[in-house]
Amino acid sequence: MNASPGKIETALFAVGFAMAGLVILALAWSGTAAYADIARANGVTGTTFVTDPAGARGSVHVDLARMVEWHRAWATFVTGGSETPGIGQGLEEWFTDEERSHMADVRRVFDSVKILIPAGMFVMALRMQRARAHGLAPLLRLIRDGAIAAGVAVAVVGVVAAVAFDAAFLLFHQVFFPQGNFLFDPATSNLLRLYPDWYWQGITFRIGLSFIGLAAAAAVAAAVGLRRALH
Repeated sequence: MNASPGKIETALFAVGFAMAGLVILALAWSGTAAYADIARANGVTGTTFVTDPAGARGSVHVDLARMVEWHRAWATFVTGGSETPGIGQGLEEWFTDEERSHMADVRRVFDSVKILIPAGMFVMALRMQRARAHGLAPLLRLIRDGAIAAGVAVAVVGVVAAVAFDAAFLLFHQVFFPQGNFLFDPATSNLLRLYPDWYWQGITFRIGLSFIGLAAAAAVAAAVGLRRALH
């Protein structure tokens, strides 16, 4: 039987693909190599940090190598690789209690969204099993059409974010951090210095582009397999 999967089946597969894929890629791009690459792409070799975050009494130049190490400590913490927020890297001296509290909230968000990986894979597996029951061609059509739908959806969101990045970024934080503890003073916040706009724009671009590439690869592979299956 060569029946095509319905729109609902395709949409559910696309949602599962996006759920699992985006979270996996967000974790994959959270490392130090990406941070350093984004910084260099923006001409960043260092920045000025406040020496007393609570009182803002002085400043000091921090080079990119040290910024990368601080990012390593924070990224390891928020993604679940360590139980303490950067203790041992001097972060307790450079970031305020409010900033460390916010990063603890970021860790809780990461802990929550990790469930989307197995959930998304389960949804995809279930849709694929149902399609495979009708034959190989329906399965390949499901993968092809679902991957295209997921890629297009992420591309549309990416275009909107690129046009109105600040508004999209603020909305994201309002949704995931309704307590509002992400609002720091740019004049005194070292967390904003470590993670300025160039980082968020760069990491968002890389996650979105790599997901679109992944979706395109899955769609092409399924299309090639479908052509072979029908001939």
